[in-house]
Amino acid sequence: MTAGGGPLGILAGDGGLPLQVADEVRRSGRPVHIVAIAGAAEPGIEAHPHTWVDLGQIGGMLRAFREAGCQDLVILGGVRRPNLLKLRPDLGFFRNLPVILSLMAGGDDSVLRRVVSFFERHGFRVVGAHNVAPALVAEEGVLGGAEPKDHLLPDIALGFALIEELAPLDVGQAVVMANGRPIAIEGAEGTDRMLARVREMRAAGLGEHGGVIVKAPKRGQELRVDMPAIGPRTVEGAVAAGLEGIAIAAGQVLVAERSRVREALHRTGLFLVAANPEAQWSAAPQRSQGETKPGRLRWVSGKVKWRDIRDAERAIQAISTVRPFGAGEAAVVARQHVLAIEAGEGAERMLERVAGLRQWGDRSSRRRRGVVAFRAANANAKNCTQWAANSGLAGVVLAGPWPDGDRSEFAMAAARAGLFVLTCEDHG
Repeated sequence: MTAGGGPLGILAGDGGLPLQVADEVRRSGRPVHIVAIAGAAEPGIEAHPHTWVDLGQIGGMLRAFREAGCQDLVILGGVRRPNLLKLRPDLGFFRNLPVILSLMAGGDDSVLRRVVSFFERHGFRVVGAHNVAPALVAEEGVLGGAEPKDHLLPDIALGFALIEELAPLDVGQAVVMANGRPIAIEGAEGTDRMLARVREMRAAGLGEHGGVIVKAPKRGQELRVDMPAIGPRTVEGAVAAGLEGIAIAAGQVLVAERSRVREALHRTGLFLVAANPEAQWSAAPQRSQGETKPGRLRWVSGKVKWRDIRDAERAIQAISTVRPFGAGEAAVVARQHVLAIEAGEGAERMLERVAGLRQWGDRSSRRRRGVVAFRAANANAKNCTQWAANSGLAGVVLAGPWPDGDRSEFAMAAARAGLFVLTCEDHG
């Protein structure tokens, strides 16, 4: 890609990647100007020309880039979805309010595409970190530590295959595999919090021991603003979670602070390998006809809106996708965004963490949004439906064949909690 003239603009969220990209670009001889999100970006960005802005200061962001003479922008680092009531908006925020409100709906990739479109409509060109700092992209092979042991190779292959299968759901960039099955699937919480969840599960005596984290972009992912990345924090999280190594997609994942990553791998005994993900996709389990056949939703009780039907269908799709891999007792979807998929932790523990994964504005709204779909399992009906209600969900879907007594118990518990109830008995 041919870079435009002038300094490279960097919109910096959290993590060390924005600073490292700035350092790489400066070494190439190109100046940079960083617009840093207050409360997210690291103080080290002040080593470069910079402007601090609040997340609600949309006009301030655009003005800072223009005054610095930036034509090309890189967007790096995460930003937690805020409560809109706590933002400090400027005039540019209100001028672009329809676009900002549109960011509340959909999965991460659809949101990020709108972010790219927003900056492009204001005259900037959004480029990827891999375009301006190619040295950060993982090359194929062992990047640190020893070769992965033979017993982990099937888990690595299954991890890449599962991420590919999940692509239509626009959910997650990482999974944790152990002994032939997923024990964690990244949802709306991000990789670091997923690894923390695995650590907590194992401390509670749940889940398989050992295993590997696999990270790769989703098919069709907007890599200009969301190319997956790992760094020293990933290694430390994997160690704390009791994993044996890290596998990433070669040519499609950034490795930040590579010298510190190698040092952490040497110190902890983990490996880091970059592989061609497409070569692993054949490891996906074969599906039966019933597992791919869409089920028919049936109303049981409560008030159901059309948006709830769409969420219910997507939750069932999520369960169907991961079930052949040995997971998927439950899934939560809100506004077509897959918030969580159960994998080894059980439906109740999954629902406990959903309340903190809601999208912008959801927690400040009194309207219930989203559904949880369950497959028949040993989950406690009262606890699960109460957690669903406490998390602000609107309803419950009972997917697949359920024993009559269990289905009635869940349906009555959901109704008492103020949730609508749907069934999908012919779902595979």
